[in-house]
Amino acid sequence: MRKLALASLTVAALGAAWFVYDADAACCYFAAQEKDINQPGQKAFITWVPEEKLESFTVQPKFEGNAVDFGMVIPTPSQPKLDEMPRDFFKDLAIYTILLPLPEAIYTGLEPVPESAAKGGVGGVVTMEKEQGDKHGVKVLEAGVVGSLDYKIITADTPDGLYAWLKENGYVYSGDEATLGFYIEKKWFFTVMKIDPAQMKKNADGSYTGEVTPTRFTFTSDQCIYPLKITQLSVKDKTDALLYVQAPTQMDLQGDLSWKHSFRVMWLTYMLGCSANEEQQRELTTRNEWMQAKKAKDPAYETTKLEWARKLAAGDLAVLEDPVANWGQMGGGDLPPDSKVIAQADFLKEVWDEYQKNLGQGGDDTYAKQQMANLETQYPEGKGVIVKLAKPGGYYWTSYVWCANREAPEEDVKGLSRLKGHLRQDQWVTKIRKILRKDEMTDDLVLVPVDPGTEQEYVRIMPTSPP
Repeated sequence: MRKLALASLTVAALGAAWFVYDADAACCYFAAQEKDINQPGQKAFITWVPEEKLESFTVQPKFEGNAVDFGMVIPTPSQPKLDEMPRDFFKDLAIYTILLPLPEAIYTGLEPVPESAAKGGVGGVVTMEKEQGDKHGVKVLEAGVVGSLDYKIITADTPDGLYAWLKENGYVYSGDEATLGFYIEKKWFFTVMKIDPAQMKKNADGSYTGEVTPTRFTFTSDQCIYPLKITQLSVKDKTDALLYVQAPTQMDLQGDLSWKHSFRVMWLTYMLGCSANEEQQRELTTRNEWMQAKKAKDPAYETTKLEWARKLAAGDLAVLEDPVANWGQMGGGDLPPDSKVIAQADFLKEVWDEYQKNLGQGGDDTYAKQQMANLETQYPEGKGVIVKLAKPGGYYWTSYVWCANREAPEEDVKGLSRLKGHLRQDQWVTKIRKILRKDEMTDDLVLVPVDPGTEQEYVRIMPTSPP
């Protein structure tokens, strides 16, 4: 027997999650012939080319269950082209999008601290015994192998016809025909993929777990869309969706699902401790009032979270050429234009010279030596960069600023070269997460450009950022 999962691309988190649920909270499955498959994790990387109406998404479902063989079915609005992707593709994306620490002012002990500075998824499971030819309005358009996965691309004329075809081909499908009809009426295509059991790990209790090789689906579409409705068939109550979206503009979900409902509140709260103007204060008040009203009507409402966002520049792509050398400070460059990076040795010499100047002849340099030792330890070479400001002022009230590196194991950083060719210069990458309730899965998700002039990069950890 071979089990098949009807997939809708609902995803679970990779890396540090903001929310944690049971293993099957992000899965979507049907029981079939006493065999169960859970999908505790699935990731999606979406690329949208609006001028060509061309979309691609890469998925890597994670399965666990007691069936020997696995498979999945993924719906798309047009016939897709399939390509194998690197095995660790999503691990590399998670490493690539680690947030940078915020720059911090370096206090040398020579300058007074100003008063202002102190404030500071997948659908149903079916089984298959044999395959038959085209019947009941179901057509097999293409068959082949991508990576280690056998696949077929099919269409169906009616939900009843598809259901009958499933039964005749040995599928035990316990789902909702109306949901299948939702996609059939839109004349969508379904890609059926058999998953090699060699990719699965057999556990002591006889169950299997594993992640399949990532596969990219490329197809034409009138809009950047994320299939969601089919997920409603098999989630218990909610699912965790993590999307990486690459497009010429920053992307967002529509209406109440916009990430701005949470990110703008977080960013504005941070700005209140810095230099928020009256307009920003009014916006924060308005957004907090909106959230209170929304929660009053829908107490279970969860905002969409923005986890990382940047328009990729040459420096960001340089990371893929030499990850170890260029990764640590990727996303930097937002300091004043008159600032410059200086070596730790030069920084220490400048500070020491200043101490000597202030001490004069015969002064006691015990404190100065202690302070120099502290500075050398606190701002070590190779763990970040020291920036010298031509004119201290504003938030950076000192002459020097410390920009700490992002941290990750060196071997993981080296793997970022696998992203070469997949990430593109001058394209936005927007990483968003949404906890979706079952009653929110009434339609597919549509991703849209943010309004011009309202784009916001998010590459640094703010004090208000989630852990």
